[in-house]
Amino acid sequence: MDGWPLGEGHSKAYRLRMLNRRLFLNPLTMLGPYSIAASDPLHLPSHTFTGGIVPPLLGWYNQMKQEFVSARLLYHQAMEAAPLDDRPQHFADDEVRLYDTLDYPAFSIGAERLRLAFRTAYGLLDKIAGFLNLYFELGNDPNRVDLRGIWYANPRKRRSLHPKIADRQNLALRGLYWLSFDILGEAREAADDPNDALAPEAAHLNTLRNALEHRCLVLTIETFGARNDDGIEREEITAFQHNTERILELVHEALMLLSLAMHEEEMRKLRHRGPDALILKATLPVYRRAWDDL
Repeated sequence: MDGWPLGEGHSKAYRLRMLNRRLFLNPLTMLGPYSIAASDPLHLPSHTFTGGIVPPLLGWYNQMKQEFVSARLLYHQAMEAAPLDDRPQHFADDEVRLYDTLDYPAFSIGAERLRLAFRTAYGLLDKIAGFLNLYFELGNDPNRVDLRGIWYANPRKRRSLHPKIADRQNLALRGLYWLSFDILGEAREAADDPNDALAPEAAHLNTLRNALEHRCLVLTIETFGARNDDGIEREEITAFQHNTERILELVHEALMLLSLAMHEEEMRKLRHRGPDALILKATLPVYRRAWDDL
């Protein structure tokens, strides 16, 4: 389990942090922070389609996986360039004129990396909902799906489960359904309750996401004496760090459950396919980056 190479220098520090946070897309992370789990092999299972039209599932998961890895790296880089220590700031911070608004702001490239990690990870929850909408052919408007409402026949009302999901014998899909109660979706008419979540921090995470996307959220070294009536929302940077970690953990779990749910569904399809069914096999090569051959 241990003894697998983790690289040196920055690579090793990055992999050790991700192991300790259990953020590799690898089922072995469930066993503990062992070096054997310091990679991201998880992807979609083999799957079938009809009519000769290849659904864009692999490409969709490719993109989500790459975005998650990028958010994970931004979080690590933010931790390595913590603005509260005495290490030199990023060169891009040099000669940038900002004014001290006397509310203890924490402005730096490191802080912005943390904000970007949060925004990227939270946005993936909606993209996972879009994947479910496509794969299970739920027929919802792809521009108005979120992970909290995708399960319902009417995502706005959220009263009865979608007929293509209700009573489906898929434990991983059910796990993904219950995970969605740890977040809040976009506001949906009067049916939405701001406390409609199991996780106590869900409402606050949603508030942070909306503030980052649509309003003004300033990270601060401390919030003592800060105003809260001037149209600016503030979050102490250490607290925001913990919230970013929580979002990364939720997305990590959601991506894992999505792959497992699709595996269960594909196995069900095989069991119910008639003996005369003709299945043609196709294999895609592993993507190789230009520098892999150098």
